[in-house]
Amino acid sequence: MQKFILFIVFVVFQYVSFAQYFNTGQDPASIRWRQLQSSNFQLIYPDYYESVAQQLAGTLEQVYPYGAYTLKYNPGKIPVILHTRTIQSNGLIAWAPRRAEFYTMPHQSVYPQDWLSQLALHEFRHVVQIDKVNNRMPGWIKTIFGEQGTALFFGGYLPWWLIEGDAVVTETSLSNYGRGRFPSFLMEHRAQCVEKGIFSYDKAYMGSYRDFVPDHYKLGYYLVGTARVKYGLSLWEEVFSKTGSKPLSLTPLNSTVKRITGLNKVNLYHSIFDSLRTVWVNEDQNFSPVSFMRSTPVHDHFTSYNHNHWLNDSILISFRTSYDDIPSFVKVGKNSGLNKIMSPGNIFDESVNYRGEWIVYSEKINDLRWQHSGKSLLRLYNVITSEKIDIIPENNCFSPAISPSMSTVVTVETDYTNNYYLSFYNINEGKLVHRYQSPSNNYFLQPEWINNNEVVTVILTDSGKRIARINPEKGEMEILLQQDMGDIKHLKVSGSYLYFVSSYSGKNSLYRMNLDNHSIFRVFEPRFGIESPALSPDGSKIVLSDYTSDGYRLIEISSVSDSIVPLSDIKQAYYKLAEELSNQETGKPVLTGLETQHYPSEKYSKASNLFNFHSWAPLYIDAGLYEISPGASLVSQNLLGTAETMIGYKRDLSEKTGKFVLNYSYKGLYPVIDLSFDAGSRKSKYNIVNPTLNDEGEIIRRDTTTAFFRWAQINSGLAVSLPLNLSRGKYNRLLRPVFKYDYLLYKPNSEAPEQFPEGDSQSLGLGLYFHQLLKQSYLDMYPDFGIVIDGTHKYSPAGLMRKDYMSAVQGQLYIPGILKNHGIKIYGGTQRKENNSFFEFSDVVRFPRGWQRISSTMLSTISADYKFPILYPDLNMGGMVYLTRVKIDLFADYGQIEGNIYQNGQKAGIFRETLISTGAEFTADTKYLRFYAPAEIGFRTSWLPERENLSFEFLFSIDFNSF
Repeated sequence: MQKFILFIVFVVFQYVSFAQYFNTGQDPASIRWRQLQSSNFQLIYPDYYESVAQQLAGTLEQVYPYGAYTLKYNPGKIPVILHTRTIQSNGLIAWAPRRAEFYTMPHQSVYPQDWLSQLALHEFRHVVQIDKVNNRMPGWIKTIFGEQGTALFFGGYLPWWLIEGDAVVTETSLSNYGRGRFPSFLMEHRAQCVEKGIFSYDKAYMGSYRDFVPDHYKLGYYLVGTARVKYGLSLWEEVFSKTGSKPLSLTPLNSTVKRITGLNKVNLYHSIFDSLRTVWVNEDQNFSPVSFMRSTPVHDHFTSYNHNHWLNDSILISFRTSYDDIPSFVKVGKNSGLNKIMSPGNIFDESVNYRGEWIVYSEKINDLRWQHSGKSLLRLYNVITSEKIDIIPENNCFSPAISPSMSTVVTVETDYTNNYYLSFYNINEGKLVHRYQSPSNNYFLQPEWINNNEVVTVILTDSGKRIARINPEKGEMEILLQQDMGDIKHLKVSGSYLYFVSSYSGKNSLYRMNLDNHSIFRVFEPRFGIESPALSPDGSKIVLSDYTSDGYRLIEISSVSDSIVPLSDIKQAYYKLAEELSNQETGKPVLTGLETQHYPSEKYSKASNLFNFHSWAPLYIDAGLYEISPGASLVSQNLLGTAETMIGYKRDLSEKTGKFVLNYSYKGLYPVIDLSFDAGSRKSKYNIVNPTLNDEGEIIRRDTTTAFFRWAQINSGLAVSLPLNLSRGKYNRLLRPVFKYDYLLYKPNSEAPEQFPEGDSQSLGLGLYFHQLLKQSYLDMYPDFGIVIDGTHKYSPAGLMRKDYMSAVQGQLYIPGILKNHGIKIYGGTQRKENNSFFEFSDVVRFPRGWQRISSTMLSTISADYKFPILYPDLNMGGMVYLTRVKIDLFADYGQIEGNIYQNGQKAGIFRETLISTGAEFTADTKYLRFYAPAEIGFRTSWLPERENLSFEFLFSIDFNSF
């Protein structure tokens, strides 16, 4: 058991080490970059983003003293890279190398605050967290490991719920909004605790395949916020301090929490959620629900229905997401049940709408090459005829809506410099008809048509979200609602009424406004929260997405009810925890109406910033191959993520040899260029037969001895690849051609065999990889459909020692299994190569499982796998292991192999053999020591009928790219 624990600790150490090395991608090569320097930030941004970057720098400086206050630490200056062409809305802080990255495009689910201000509040808190740990870290760790030393202990000791929860607490306490005042953010734990009870700590943090579990942002807000209010500011400040100052303490979080609260982290979790559940259950018991009719069946797994529409009086259309199926539009019939319409591509947040028989949505289209670039596609789909109409907008667009005349679609557009528009496109021609920008450049959200000439939309102002009426032809905008209604979304017009969802009362409830006199009433108050209202054609019935702990279900209510309440009779929400957190601060930064201060800026040279050596170690660490070996390493990654360098020395303990290594990768051009060089020594052995002769010269005995020899070896290589992202719709596609050149120079010592002369070898390689994979659901073993094709050809054009050639092609086919979420994978591959020298090309095609690989000139393999889950235990084993899923893979492999037979060093014939194996792999999805990365552990049993042999193999892997 002790050996197993040490093994797991070593694996986790490797995970944390590799997890800190990540490259988020590259921006288009055509971008010219600038930089500005403020007191505490270095902003790096495209040259066209100057004015916005200046404003953001002022915002960050305004946030700085407030965001640092409760952790009692002022961090050092940090680079902030602004990605302005991305189709993602996000932000992150990394520490190897040290940097912040902001994805500047706002999304439609934004809470009532400017997007860049949200990023500044949340992400700066992460800067404070990790820089505080770095500042407290003993000097010897930073001297030995560089920046990765801080990242190692920060990621190894602190759970994500603390890291992200503290940042959510900060964004909430330092503003009038933040996610702590967002009912849709808060309701998931409330629903779970009321309906299912409190999950174990491990399940609440590590997740589940069986039940929906709110993410670590939500978990962290409740834990960090409640504990901070109850035990004071010192609690989490001391946790971060001790993580840095006592890096060898192993449990800085638990020991600090125990000392201050008297509870360990697990008991603290249960203490907080026991109290919350008591309050929530009491409130739930006092809630008097309005009568409704459920419109969707009960599902075995978490399933949500959102973005709803009445196709006619008896059939609804809804966008369905679930654990056991990929997202799709479905028909929900009162008598006909569920019927899938189609599965779209990746849709932007809150970007689905309808008109009659037509669905309209905005889809994300990835750039062919650049990860930090992309565009939008407006797609109209007829649910009766399956006709499609595509419109390519001029900018990224969201939340489209079709006019009553079916001639125009309105959409929210954002350009690269954060100008916000309502844009109107002619459906038949796909051309821009009108474009409206408010005088204050307000961000628009979820527009809806009032008539063919006017739209109503939510606008984001300095005071929060407001509802406005806009006439694009006249260029007029009228604010219909000045009162702060909290979060406002999902507008629907029916006659003279505007229906919308608002968080005014502390729950996402349904309201309606009379468009003539602007009076407002609450139509429906849910148990937890609702979304996506849809009015029946005659306006008498309303379908809502009603939240439960198993997802959003569809319910139907009457639009005329005695429960309708005027807004004046409703008490505005008071977020007690959020207000108590704000009271612990020195104040809130003023982030609106700031005078723009001009900071000095200059060109940021890509050429002079290719190298940024940030980490080193007395170990050889190859993050690309997930390898740690004895030796030394020095690592560089530039701030734009276009150049990566690794210099190191690697010691081979088995051979007792070593080599110097230099790897360089440049990703700033359309092709990716990888250079490699290593020089060192190698060691091997061979057998020598020593005959003993009698007096007549006859051999009377043969003695075999083993001789060792070394050789000096220099390798250099060049690889040029072109990764092309062809993903569209529901399929992920990648095409990657590769060209490789390798040069090998070797010089054996005097003890080497004659077959190993001094010489060199050159090889050229061409490869082509392609996959088309259907998106997978959360529970799928494999994609329900997919193909993978991988071909390669290598040969030696020159050199004293020629490897001749090797050609191979292999592929995989994925098809559905018998039952839902089961999967079938069929593999096939064949390769041929000539081995007329001491060296040979490595095999590409895999061997049948259970067989030991041997040298060959021809290998063909086919195999079939049937994989399925058998159990979702959500089992915790004392904090060491958390088991989420058990599964079985039944397989059968068939292979044919040919190779040369050698006698006295000379080719003497050819052998052929058939290789067959059948068996099963029993594996479990696990997480170890409460680290977030998923691991898979199990064993494989293989039956080899030709040898009547049953073999067993241990299986283990960790997904380092899981988040």
